[in-house]
Amino acid sequence: MHLFYQPNKNLYELDEEETRHSSKVLRLNSGDIIHVTDGKGLLQKCVLNMHKNKAGYEVIGSEMIPRRSFAVHIAIAPTRKAERNEWMVEKMTEIGVERIDFLITEHTNPETLNRVVNLNRLNRIAAAAMKQSQQFYLPEITVNNKYDSFIRSRQEDVKLIAYVPDQNTVEHVFSKVRKDSSTSLLIGPEGDFSEKEIAFAMENGFSTVSLGPTRLRTETAAIAGCHAINLAQILN
Repeated sequence: MHLFYQPNKNLYELDEEETRHSSKVLRLNSGDIIHVTDGKGLLQKCVLNMHKNKAGYEVIGSEMIPRRSFAVHIAIAPTRKAERNEWMVEKMTEIGVERIDFLITEHTNPETLNRVVNLNRLNRIAAAAMKQSQQFYLPEITVNNKYDSFIRSRQEDVKLIAYVPDQNTVEHVFSKVRKDSSTSLLIGPEGDFSEKEIAFAMENGFSTVSLGPTRLRTETAAIAGCHAINLAQILN
């Protein structure tokens, strides 16, 4: 399936980047069949119409793809390098994630966040990953979330924070996931959450969980957690 992204379901034309990909990379021509999604579950079967530097299409069939019976939300303090945040968003989108929130914690410099988290670029990366992995829902990405207000607002069925106290063991995230439920997982910054932040999360219904026996980088932890939640939904 040649899948393209057009958020405006009434436009019937691919944007410049998608047009270039269809003609230069995929070598598609007028009359070829493509599929187009708006990133909100709509899947359209279309006939391509190439004209000069434009790629229009005629819709010949459409359907709404239902959302999954569960939802994965990852909230994370960004790393200090933009490329790691971008790689993380790409891979979590491929695995399956409904929402990604970047948090401002005690160990997060807001100025650094603005430098290493570009929302427009992250949305483009997520859209490309959505298409590559043959999905039809674009994850919602938010930035500049203040920790306390974010924690208070969470309404997921299962609320988890990745944290293992010294000389202590906690259950792996896999064992905490409930079938067909929404799960929110918090991932801390380099230097981890502060004791105050951990206590505040637990006061607001979050449970501490482990991501395994080794110490993971922030972006690795996010991907490992995302994968574990998705896998638990399949195997539980």
